[in-house]
Amino acid sequence: MKKFLLITYYWPPCGGVSVQRWLSITKYMMMYDWLPTIITTENGDYPYIDKTLNKKVSSEIKVIRTKTPTFRQIFNYLLGKEEKLPYGSLEVSPDASFLKKILYLIRTQIIIPDARVIWNHYAFKAAENAILRGMYEAVITTGPPHSTHLIGLKLQSKYGLKWVADFRDPWTKIYYLQSEKRNFFIKYIDKILESKVVQKADKVVTVSEHIQQNLPKGNKCIISNSYDPDDFYDKIYEPKPVFRIKFVGALTDSRKKEVLKTLFWIDDFAQTNNIYDIEFTLIGAFEEQPLDIIRKFPHIRFNNLPFMEHKKVLEECVQSEILLLVINKVQYNQGILTYKLFEYIGSQTYIMGVAPNNSDAQKILNKYNAGELYNYEEKDLFLNKLNMLYNKWKNNENIKNKTDCTEVSTPHISSLYADVLNEITERKAYCDIKE
Repeated sequence: MKKFLLITYYWPPCGGVSVQRWLSITKYMMMYDWLPTIITTENGDYPYIDKTLNKKVSSEIKVIRTKTPTFRQIFNYLLGKEEKLPYGSLEVSPDASFLKKILYLIRTQIIIPDARVIWNHYAFKAAENAILRGMYEAVITTGPPHSTHLIGLKLQSKYGLKWVADFRDPWTKIYYLQSEKRNFFIKYIDKILESKVVQKADKVVTVSEHIQQNLPKGNKCIISNSYDPDDFYDKIYEPKPVFRIKFVGALTDSRKKEVLKTLFWIDDFAQTNNIYDIEFTLIGAFEEQPLDIIRKFPHIRFNNLPFMEHKKVLEECVQSEILLLVINKVQYNQGILTYKLFEYIGSQTYIMGVAPNNSDAQKILNKYNAGELYNYEEKDLFLNKLNMLYNKWKNNENIKNKTDCTEVSTPHISSLYADVLNEITERKAYCDIKE
């Protein structure tokens, strides 16, 4: 069996969506004659902790963990342990303390390419030791954090290893950098690093068409995110006397406004039609019940569920009539294809939401009859579809999706990744989309 190194900052017990792509793909790579060894952090800056995900890591996979200084340690030392580390956003409120504003300023105006770069020294040493002790035919780096790709660049230069740079999100055009006025020098250096990685990697893999197009020229292909069918085999939909709409995920600054706007639409729909059996649930957005939000939507039943184990989240997705998807309203957002979208698809629950026109997410939904996304101002079209689905449910009609979605299941996606590794190591060549 051939072996490859996967260098990833996020790995169990890290929870949330950032860990899911490669946790799932590595599970199936051995089916295609590739055995991964994982280089990851022991004490990283994780947005959530979900120890149940450790059970999904095969005992055949070697995991090498490295200690590292973290931005969280600095952040909490200076601002206190109660202060939450920024994740998915670099915006700071006007009433924040002077010290906090200084820390955010350092993060946005001095650190290149991201705060996780402090891990690179330790990850490179661990990868170097693994290479000297074993035979690896390729290395894969996955970002964000995109600083991880610099490790692959250095390993390729020093040891001549075949290298794949995996982009789950854009680099210089990632959504949370679009709201920040970074100085010219740091943006210039960031673009140089991005170009160097994309041009030097033996293969650059992106999860969507728009991300691929917005990266510099290089040997690129698309391998989308996926859902793991094993996560759903024992989950059976059970109708309830309420029409359940759910949103999974954090309410970052660039997403919160749009989520609340769609909630206003739904509440208005319930009031206009004298409907009292619509239930809306936020999952993972708030630790405590947000009373200020509940009061804004008096005509629907509102639930708040804090962050929970991955398997429980998927159960909540299955036990729903509609899942709400909101693509952040920022520049270059047509290519945002969250892992959550594919797990929504795996649940077979109908997906509704708001997104930019011509989004890659809508193309995926169209292909698998999995749902409909509307422009941020298309309230009437959104509510027309909601009305249709609600009436079908009222009449006991099945609104679950029965389309075959095997092409976006992890076993299939893993086979495409195995083909990429075979290609760059001069074996069987195949890739979904080439540029």
